[in-house]
Amino acid sequence: MPEQIRNILNRVLEWWNKFTSKQKTFIIAVSAGIIMTLVILVSILNQTQYVVLLTASDPAAAAEVRDLLEADGTITWRVTPDGLRFEVDRKQQAEAIMLMGANNIQSSVWSIDNVTSGGFSTTEADKQKRYKVYLENQFASMATSLANVKSARVSITMPDNDGTLLSQDKESTAWVQLELSGDFTEEQAASLAKGISVGLGAPTPAEITITDTNGNTWFSGEEIYSSGQGGSASTQLSTKNKAEGTINSEVRRVLMGTNEYDKVVVASSVAIDFTSTSSVDNQYYINPNRDEGYIAREHYYDAENTQGSGGPPGTDSNTEGGSYQWPDYATSSSTESERSIDRLVSQLITEHEIPPGALIFNDSSISVTTTRTNVVREEDVRRQGLLDGVTWDEYKDANNERTVLDVDEEMYYMVANASGFPVENVTFRSYSENIFLDAEGMAFSWTDIVQIILIVIILGLLAFVVIRSMRGERPETEEEELSVESLLQSQPELEDISVDEGTETKKMIDKFVDDNPEAAAALLRNWLTEEWG
Repeated sequence: MPEQIRNILNRVLEWWNKFTSKQKTFIIAVSAGIIMTLVILVSILNQTQYVVLLTASDPAAAAEVRDLLEADGTITWRVTPDGLRFEVDRKQQAEAIMLMGANNIQSSVWSIDNVTSGGFSTTEADKQKRYKVYLENQFASMATSLANVKSARVSITMPDNDGTLLSQDKESTAWVQLELSGDFTEEQAASLAKGISVGLGAPTPAEITITDTNGNTWFSGEEIYSSGQGGSASTQLSTKNKAEGTINSEVRRVLMGTNEYDKVVVASSVAIDFTSTSSVDNQYYINPNRDEGYIAREHYYDAENTQGSGGPPGTDSNTEGGSYQWPDYATSSSTESERSIDRLVSQLITEHEIPPGALIFNDSSISVTTTRTNVVREEDVRRQGLLDGVTWDEYKDANNERTVLDVDEEMYYMVANASGFPVENVTFRSYSENIFLDAEGMAFSWTDIVQIILIVIILGLLAFVVIRSMRGERPETEEEELSVESLLQSQPELEDISVDEGTETKKMIDKFVDDNPEAAAALLRNWLTEEWG
């Protein structure tokens, strides 16, 4: 093992010694620059970016928010010096909003001030549209932050704020479509719906609907909240609401199971009998193997009496004159007899008691409204050539109306069977509406641009170093040895130079000898050879 390490080190050292000192200096400088660039890039990427979560109205509310964040312990947050504005890590913004929503604290992240900016030409309608788009993007980001959610699309409907009391009573609605990449739970959907309702400023998620791309409904606020299922059946009204909520839920579940509708709204009116009745039915019978019942008690009574007349009772008859009249009979008797028997017979006692709250199905009715949603993307419409001569906003305004659809008869029977109501008491209405999705542009933040520039610089430096290292040192080309003939042909004839030409000629000869010593020596040898023959 040490020998292999030594060989590797020798190869690295041999590879390093192939470079010149200038190349080594350049490689070291480039490597240091790359390391510094990576350090700067990592520090920029790991730097916490804070966004405003909410601004508390008073110190007491701020203390409540602080306690919630400290109790959670997983959210990075900070508070401004005034102690009222709370900021959280941008990556944990969705979790912080849902934490506030779970504790019924309104977040101020989605304030109109965050998205409205413009001059005098910006109208309130424009601001509301921009605010709507901003909320849709924020809710989609919140949804994708959940586990196993690949992407999300959000559509929000806000009532027109025309200043009337009717518009103030209306609540905003939101429809969320999720593209799932794994297991998803109803608890996650409920948490997401709560966070969206807080972002919309709604008291409950009653107007929130969450579905997925497979047509499954994960959360329906109308089903849970509007029917009053949360209350107990302590009064007649709550009992009626509870029964209607159960029926509405079952009917809606059946209709959504057909995968033909994206939205289903069910409203029922249940007739309930709140009177109570009770009855008792007594039946007597004898066992089949007997002619009479068993003896429970017997009573018998019997009496007999006898009477008669005779002589004096123990004394003689009176001798004095006198006479007695005796009856013409001598004895009498009396007889009585009494008998009583009580017998047992079998008895069946049936008690019927009908409590209050019985449903009267024949007097109940139900109404169903369904909606088929058509997702219209700006890219598809533009590719089909439908935007020639019109803008995207004009196309949306022209195709924003809902259309009525025909309902099959079997749908009426399906609702009747699910609710238990007669078919003639079922009202069914179906619509088709378009949901327009604007084209998604390529949005780059300044951090993305910095990252791209740094990556390009690093790759360029690495490529330059690799190319220079592959080239190495250029081999020195040997100068071609000149022959005497070529030197004689290329150089001027020295014998034509006279001494009288002066100092300039001497300088030229000296320069030639200094620049070409070998050629001058060869020329001198040739002269001597020719001279000495």
